[in-house]
Amino acid sequence: MYRIAEGSLTLASEWQDQSVNVLLPMDAKVHGANLVISRDRLPLGMTFRDYVAQMRQNFMAQLAGCEIFADTIGQVDGREAQLMELSWRSDGKPIHQVIALVLHEANAVLNFTGSIPGGRDEDTRDALISAITSFTFAP
Repeated sequence: MYRIAEGSLTLASEWQDQSVNVLLPMDAKVHGANLVISRDRLPLGMTFRDYVAQMRQNFMAQLAGCEIFADTIGQVDGREAQLMELSWRSDGKPIHQVIALVLHEANAVLNFTGSIPGGRDEDTRDALISAITSFTFAP
């Protein structure tokens, strides 16, 4: 049984979940603010710390003008997490992001990325962080 917000599927064999969830806060002051939840797997032999280092390098290499403001080890629902906050430019326009990379299982990672187009807005930032840190894993 595979569940999504609207219902569930019965799958005849084992499937790997690589879905991406995009949530839009309807009452956000900033139009276009969103929270994206994606799933990833650690490559064979890679530790979570190695994965975090690789993601950090990817951000710096691929995001124009990327500046990381916060980069700390933490937890989400008792699971190891890397919490980051960064800004960069897309087509010359500022983007502010709050990110949590969370080790879900031995080799599974949930990536939470909250984005604020136009740059940092405290209320929207706080709402995104609150949503991310409220996450609880299914039993």
